[in-house]
Amino acid sequence: MKHFAEMAREVFPLRQSPLVHCITNNVTIETMANALLYIDAQPIMTNDIREFPALFKQTDSLLLNLGSLSKERENTLLTAAKMAKEEKSFVVDIVGATSAPIAQQLAQQLARQKPNVLKGNISEMRAFCGLKTTGKGVDSSSSDQSEDELEELIGALKQQDPAVTYLATGKKDVIVSKKGTWVMENGVEELQRFIGSGDLLGALIAALLGEQIDNLSAVIFALSYLNICGEYTSENLGPVYGLADFRHETLNQLSLLKTLNQNWFNQTKGRKQ
Repeated sequence: MKHFAEMAREVFPLRQSPLVHCITNNVTIETMANALLYIDAQPIMTNDIREFPALFKQTDSLLLNLGSLSKERENTLLTAAKMAKEEKSFVVDIVGATSAPIAQQLAQQLARQKPNVLKGNISEMRAFCGLKTTGKGVDSSSSDQSEDELEELIGALKQQDPAVTYLATGKKDVIVSKKGTWVMENGVEELQRFIGSGDLLGALIAALLGEQIDNLSAVIFALSYLNICGEYTSENLGPVYGLADFRHETLNQLSLLKTLNQNWFNQTKGRKQ
């Protein structure tokens, strides 16, 4: 991890203040936009296809989030992915692919447009790979996260398009890319207990891609940064706190950690397989 630690010191603040176009769900759109501002990126959240030709000339990266699907949003996501394929870094977050067949089909269609990163929780990524899953809704199932299930998922992801970097999040996070496979172990349980932590992660990855950081590094840095923000919050709120307090302070740490601790990456726990 030494190579990444050296790179991480140069990541924040984001010197280019990348403009990140987010086509996302209705539930976490404001939180996502603020999170991008907190790390010195700029968000734009339009879904209007008519604006895309002009907008794509200005933006640095794109996030496609499958939450709050509708027929119109499906068309918007596919249009954006096809436009981005040749000229722009983009992330696909396969929210809901576990329980919604339409989302599963759309995830496969978007994957064929060769995003830089395709992400989801472990249950969503198992569904994407055609593996059995007990996940429900947009939440990952704990029974999908045993060591055997993780190894099965890693094997399946290695059979996917090597041009794409894959991230499956859970108690342990799995990254599969052409540069290798990583298992990351930062984070706290509370991060799974407020809406949108996964959505925020997709936006952070897109921002780092917009900063011209390579796929694997963008995933490792964004994942580790958010998880370490959660760890710091859990350690410093005191013995008793509410989840609303945890959420608020974790979001606060997005703007603070990079300023107060330039060596934050030294707290990363992970290994290359």
